[in-house]
Amino acid sequence: MTSMAAISGLLINNDYINIISNNIANASTIGYKSSQPVFFNIFSNSMYSNSVQGSGVGISHIIQNFNSGMLVETGRDLDLGIIRDGFFRVLDPRGHVYYTRNGQFLLDQNQNIINTQGMYLTGQNKSFSKNTFNNLSNLEPINLQHAHILKAKPTSSITLSAILNNNIDPITNTDDPDHDLSKSANYVSNITIYNKDDKPEEITISFKKIDNNTWKVHVKSKNNVETSAENNIDNSFDLKFNSSGELISKELFNIRSKNAKYEDITLNLTGTVVENSDSDNSFQEFSQDGYSQGSLKAFNILSNGEIIGTYSNKQTVPIGQILLSKFTSPEKLRPESGNVWSATAESGQGDVGIAGDSGFGVLTERTLETSNVDLNKELINMIIAQRNYQSNAQSFKTEDKIINTLINLR
Repeated sequence: MTSMAAISGLLINNDYINIISNNIANASTIGYKSSQPVFFNIFSNSMYSNSVQGSGVGISHIIQNFNSGMLVETGRDLDLGIIRDGFFRVLDPRGHVYYTRNGQFLLDQNQNIINTQGMYLTGQNKSFSKNTFNNLSNLEPINLQHAHILKAKPTSSITLSAILNNNIDPITNTDDPDHDLSKSANYVSNITIYNKDDKPEEITISFKKIDNNTWKVHVKSKNNVETSAENNIDNSFDLKFNSSGELISKELFNIRSKNAKYEDITLNLTGTVVENSDSDNSFQEFSQDGYSQGSLKAFNILSNGEIIGTYSNKQTVPIGQILLSKFTSPEKLRPESGNVWSATAESGQGDVGIAGDSGFGVLTERTLETSNVDLNKELINMIIAQRNYQSNAQSFKTEDKIINTLINLR
């Protein structure tokens, strides 16, 4: 029995040394997770005694250590790290799914985001006709080719908040037969909007005090618009305020034109107030949602995995969503070549979600997660495994001498 125990010790410690050697070899592998064997003892009944004797040692399984490695900055836009739990989900050209913590990605010639083994990073591609992603199904390789051109968007909404001076006297008369308030208004601003022909146009938004706590707002096309007057934008609305200067009439107004080149536009005056002041009227906020056509100039990835494109028309638009996978027992994943893992029956297929959601880690851009191998610990383990191997070899030699002595007895 002693020889069998010594042999098992030799074999198992040889395996232990191989595991340690593999950890040390991958000390610089991005996203690598170290492994540790779990030993168990072996007992069996003696052939010449009623006692149970030790028969050696075995390895029941190998535990993978999924503690996070240190994050290091690289400066590359497509280098990504994960803080806490989660895996990048990648797809090989044959359609097999793998999982990795190695965030070294790049763009191929077809604008797919791939890892260094040519596997496709999966998630959701942004459809410009939708405002949200389908986060948990229909995972697909992330491809940026669809996002190279951002089509023009005609203006459909204008948001304007103004501070109006209550100390201004009301204007109750006008000599303008067309009632163009911009010629007698207390406050006028020129705003650029975009029509359906992808062309910018200027409109004026005028405010005129017509009574105590009552103002008229007038929205009109500038005179240089080459269309008949009735086809231009020309709308006016009354604004009523309470004694505290807060708007009490409706805050949303529809701006319409008979010209089909204009989108129906909503004017949002939420936040417009009247104050007693010695200063001029002023804007607090102004924005409009139209823009001309633009081409993709750059992109960046947020901590939740959303890919934001920056275009030549100064627009920033979501163009993709990286989705992560997580497992209740990641130790049950099967390690594969290429620094990836595959799912097993014990690990399950895992959950898919957005980085930062419950249970999922967050992404860090321009960083990579280094190996979590502790070289000092591994070198100590190597010395222990080597001593164990030598000790078992010595046990085997000793028993060999005993057996030779018994054989030579006469």
